[in-house]
Parts: sequence; C-alpha cells; structure tokens
Amino acid sequence: MEFLHQLVAGMVAFFISCHVVFKRMKRSKGKMIRKAPEPGYSWPIIGHLHLLKGPEPFHHKLSAMADKLGPVFMLRLGAHRTLVVSGAEAIKECFTSKDRALASRPRTAAGEYMCYNHLMFGGAPYGSYWREVRKMSMIHLLSNHR
Repeated sequence: MEFLHQLVAGMVAFFISCHVVFKRMKRSKGKMIRKAPEPGYSWPIIGHLHLLKGPEPFHHKLSAMADKLGPVFMLRLGAHRTLVVSGAEAIKECFTSKDRALASRPRTAAGEYMCYNHLMFGGAPYGSYWREVRKMSMIHLLSNHR
C-alpha cells in the first residue's frame, strides 16, 4: 500500500514538472532574447559596485571588463541593471537602428505620481506625445516667438 502511494506521488510530481516545463517552453517560443553577459558575482544590495572600487580609475575598470566580456555587457548598480556599451560598432548600432528603444525613459513610481502619470515633459516616455510636448515647449515657452 505504501509503495502505491509513493508511485502515485511520483507520477503526480512528474506530470506537474512536465506541465511547468512545457508551459515555459510554449511561453518563450519565438522570444529568443539574448541577455548581455554580467561580470562575476553581484552582491544582493550593492550589485557589482564592489568590482568598481580601488585605486584604479573607473573607466580603466570598465575597459578591462569590456576586454573580458565583450563590447556590450550588463552591470548591476545597486538594484538597477545598467547596459554598458563600449565598442564603436555597438555604439553605432545603438544610436542608429536601436535608438527608439534606448531614447525612452523608464517608467517609475516618481513619474507616475509626481509627473501626473508621465504627462510632464521631463518624465514622459519617448513617443508621439513627447514629441508634441517638446514642440510646444520649444515654440511657445523657450523661444522669443509668442
């Protein structure tokens, strides 16, 4: 009788794990997103900030990391993930073909509550609304033409 209980419990666990695996595969199908490499171990609260300390200048440490990891890598600075781009070709691609994705501001609680749900000029994400607000502010507020 005990053997039967163990067998049933094992079969249930097997089917649940198969269901979870197939559900994840189905959800991620067609979304092959490559993540940028990260250097070593990040601490829970400060992230990779411990790798940037020392007598050597900050830009030398980033250059050494770029030599190890490649021209594009990810750092965790505190709780925030930061993309570091250091190669000329990667920078050219960022500012030509991927500029719309990189031009926007992140959606934060401060932008939601202090900027009236991201409606102020300084807190609005990049898009048609931001372009219209920028155009109005440049023509009417920041120029001599009134």
